[in-house]
Amino acid sequence: MKRILTQTLVLIAVAALLPACGEKPVAVAPEKKPVASVKGRTATLTERQVPRFLRVTGQLIGRNDAVIAADAIGKVVEAPVERGSVVKAGGVLVKLDERQAKLALAEAEAALEMAKAHLQLAKNEQERNEPLAQKRAIAEADFQKLRTDTTAREADLAAALARRDMAQKTLTDAVIRAPFAGVVAERMVQPGEYVKADSQVARVVDLATLRLVLNVPETEVGMLAVGQTVEFTTAAFPARTFTGTLKFLGAAMREASRDLVVEAEAENADGTLRPGFFCNARILLSEEKATVVPVEALRVEGSRRKLFVVEKNNTLSERLVEVGETRENFIEIRRGAAAGESVLLQPGADAVDGAAFQPAP
Repeated sequence: MKRILTQTLVLIAVAALLPACGEKPVAVAPEKKPVASVKGRTATLTERQVPRFLRVTGQLIGRNDAVIAADAIGKVVEAPVERGSVVKAGGVLVKLDERQAKLALAEAEAALEMAKAHLQLAKNEQERNEPLAQKRAIAEADFQKLRTDTTAREADLAAALARRDMAQKTLTDAVIRAPFAGVVAERMVQPGEYVKADSQVARVVDLATLRLVLNVPETEVGMLAVGQTVEFTTAAFPARTFTGTLKFLGAAMREASRDLVVEAEAENADGTLRPGFFCNARILLSEEKATVVPVEALRVEGSRRKLFVVEKNNTLSERLVEVGETRENFIEIRRGAAAGESVLLQPGADAVDGAAFQPAP
């Protein structure tokens, strides 16, 4: 029994000494998988004229935007327009009861005819007595009275004419019309309501041409000039870029915000834009030569922009680049690649740094 125990202990000791006496095991490096080659089209970085913009924010307002007042007194008998109705200049917005105005006009016209008759009678009397006055057949005081009466009748005629015109205006004002072509933004009265001369009846907005009001920081005011092109976008149509022309520069800075209010005009013939839209705008200041590449050559990964440059040994080199302005599907490359280098278009997931490149047929 002791012999068996002794043999067992010897074997255990030998087993413990064997690793210490042998060489350390060699770590086997993982086998590198070959990178697959990438096929695709290429484009060359070139130099083009690139715009330089001043980026600001603003809001659209109507070139003509007015709340129309009645300028007459009466009951509303007809309101043919609704919100969104398109009206021409002179189009009817609201009609008031015309009966009282017509009666007043008829009375004024009758008074005018009476004043004309009295004046004619006075003139005839003066002309009849003028030869007698020259011959001293009537007293000078009596003839002066006739002349004074003629002058008074002329004044009565002028007053009657003014009253007739006023009555005609009152009748005309009973039909409230749009002062310019546009769209009815709101109608404030209903048939049956009684309005006064200062009552608001409708709001009309001219949508054909809009004004873009922009706030420019004080430090950038020196770069502005009337006639510069303004490009802007709105949240309602994010995929479209609209253009306008800078028309007016403010006369003074706003003290609280230290900025200058300027205005641009934008044509809106199709009525797409609406007053009140908030806009992100950029004012074209100048153009400079810069390195550009087709937009489709960029790979966007979060906030990073990458290009894959085709090296002379036909391998791809991954580059992080800094981009600038975009124009006509070309984007400015400010840093990371140089003009003359060739880049892969539409890089896919297989495009990696060091991959072999094969031009597409």
